[in-house]
Amino acid sequence: MYDFTRSCRVKLGENMTTQKPMTLVEKLHFITHSLEDIQQGKTKGVPYKITSWNEVNDKVKKELHKNRVLILPRVLEHTKEGNLTLVKMNAEIINVDMPEDKIIIGDYTGHGIDQSDKGFGKACSYAYKYLLMKLFMTSIGTEEDSEFSNPEVKAPKQKQTTAQVIDDNIGGLDLD
Repeated sequence: MYDFTRSCRVKLGENMTTQKPMTLVEKLHFITHSLEDIQQGKTKGVPYKITSWNEVNDKVKKELHKNRVLILPRVLEHTKEGNLTLVKMNAEIINVDMPEDKIIIGDYTGHGIDQSDKGFGKACSYAYKYLLMKLFMTSIGTEEDSEFSNPEVKAPKQKQTTAQVIDDNIGGLDLD
């Protein structure tokens, strides 16, 4: 198999070819179609499978290194209310072979719930994990939140008037 990770051939004219470095878009395209599926795993105390940061990082990191692509994540905003931390992030993606060839993608949000000081790290990991998963269109199986595990939609209850509430609760009582 031809190694697309370093360069691609460009036809210059009659029987003349040269090697040209791949652009960032070409590299991202190649990574997207080379990345292995992400395996979800069970964890203690949670009744569903999760997609771990380590699993995503391990798969993506190998391809980024092999294709000489660097991703610099940035936190744009963060807030904390009680034990909930929210972050908004983007990422600059750089072609290591041509550092002027770069793009910024985002914004991605993440949340972390923690009573101590770990909420910010959890929120950043969550946002960055989903940024990578969506950028490279990773396949994670049949338990992705957005497709297969949605609860049934329930119609909202109609508002009752005060008279209906009273009738429902004490109706049938003879108050005479």
